[in-house]
Amino acid sequence: MKKRRFSHLCILFLLLLSGAGVIRLWFYIEEQLQPILVPVNQAYSGYSNLPKKVLGLQLDSFVFKGWDGGDVQAVIVSKEGEESSRQLTVMSDLSDHPVEKLEVIDYVLVCVDWDHGIRSALPLAESLTAAGLKCVLWDPRGVNDRRPYCTHGLKESRDVPLLIDAIEKRHPKGKPVVVAVGQGYGAGLLLHAAAHDTRIQGLAAIDAYASLRQSVKRTLPDSFLSPVMLEMMNLRMERTLGMECFEVAPVEQASFIHRDVPVLVVHLAQDNPVCTLGDALTIYHRLRSDKREVWAMMTEPTLPGLTSRQKEILPAVKQLPDEETAMTSLVHWLDGPVADSILSPHIDDPSRPVPTSDLHL
Repeated sequence: MKKRRFSHLCILFLLLLSGAGVIRLWFYIEEQLQPILVPVNQAYSGYSNLPKKVLGLQLDSFVFKGWDGGDVQAVIVSKEGEESSRQLTVMSDLSDHPVEKLEVIDYVLVCVDWDHGIRSALPLAESLTAAGLKCVLWDPRGVNDRRPYCTHGLKESRDVPLLIDAIEKRHPKGKPVVVAVGQGYGAGLLLHAAAHDTRIQGLAAIDAYASLRQSVKRTLPDSFLSPVMLEMMNLRMERTLGMECFEVAPVEQASFIHRDVPVLVVHLAQDNPVCTLGDALTIYHRLRSDKREVWAMMTEPTLPGLTSRQKEILPAVKQLPDEETAMTSLVHWLDGPVADSILSPHIDDPSRPVPTSDLHL
């Protein structure tokens, strides 16, 4: 009798241990999920999303109705007054290699973060306005943070057609020419948008990840529990967002972008498991565009782990020495392939595939 009681106590103790392990695992998953569901840019904590004044820039703010019927804050940014250091850097480079055709571009949509969407995009806007471009920035999270969770562009990209509608109403004459530049989260969002709205006539995707699932997987510890953790995270996200958020895959959307649209894939992030050189090469490979390019700051640590297909693409990569050079090169890309494409007659492509997703309908 004593032995049986002892064995029962042992079984109960093991069950308690396993239960405690499951609880600890669940809390760990919740901790890992928080920056995915609510990716807050800590650099801008405590700051308002829309600054009252920025050196070298004029801010013309407006509000439009987003995909969920709520207000979304946006701002048109142009160069004005004393130049900022970023603007002076680009202007100095352009004085030696001037641009000639940028006036054919009316607006550049710029998106970087889900959180502080306007403020985080201002550095990119500074560089672009130095060349005389007008940029449009907006808050993917909505006015007063009405969208509590991030879907990494899957739903937020629905704002873009409505944003372009709002720009067209404000534009003084005809339909404006719109191109887009996104970085990180913004790059994935704009890849989704460009696949579904042909009014975007050029796209630069900087540090885009190919698949949210793969990016999250790379941030988890390499153990036998990783697949279980991924599925538990996916279940939690599905219950929170009402959707399979791990199905977010900008690389899949890239294949739906019209072949006449110039697309530039840029990899600047170094030693970042979320967006790798392999991601950039995979997105580049999936593009149907006849005017696609891929740029990167390649170093030895970024090269291991590439697939054979990705290694085959390496000779096509334009190597960049630094980020400042990348910004000036980006302006010249807009002045070159993008402006040339806008000025050239377009022929409808009946063979273009129709996206199977109904998310943007």
